[in-house]
Amino acid sequence: MRRNELESHDPAVFAEVARDAEFGELGLLTADGTPRVVPLNFAAVGDAVYFHGALEGEKWDCLQADPRCSFSMVKAYSLIPSDWTTPRYACPATHFYKSVELRGRCELADDLGEKARALQAIMEKYQPEGGFDEIRTDNPIYAKALRDVAVFRVTGTWTAGAKFGQNEAEHHRRNWIAKLRERGEGRDLATALEIEKALEDSS
Repeated sequence: MRRNELESHDPAVFAEVARDAEFGELGLLTADGTPRVVPLNFAAVGDAVYFHGALEGEKWDCLQADPRCSFSMVKAYSLIPSDWTTPRYACPATHFYKSVELRGRCELADDLGEKARALQAIMEKYQPEGGFDEIRTDNPIYAKALRDVAVFRVTGTWTAGAKFGQNEAEHHRRNWIAKLRERGEGRDLATALEIEKALEDSS
């Protein structure tokens, strides 16, 4: 990451982004060296990222040829309009976020217990209200699915980023906090709290 002030290695940031990002993007190389990015539903268990898929198609062909990969996920916060900073001049427009980039390898998870834990984590993320039996190796209704479904594990080295105006003047950040609270839409209040936290951390 180019800006050191945005970089984080806090496991709590990794866990938060993995929990709240709606999807992730798996970066692969095709046979001719062309980058290929695949959007995926996923869940994290510890520092590993899991997703399920088929043992056929371009993604599988790429992984068989070269398991090296990258995986990125983003938790989006508020858009900041340019005119909150300067009148008429477009360049200060920005978008705040937390992100994680993982570089490593993508491999099959063959152990049934690991597959069950991964699929359970995916279900808990995307269907947190429940309404399904826990996915366990000793639950007979999942025996066939656990044998047949392909579960992939991404592991490696990760870096998190959190952009909340850390490189901007304090008076601009305090102005954004006030504007976000006044607007009060969607993620605005959560964004205001993150900017305040970044201010406190830098003081």
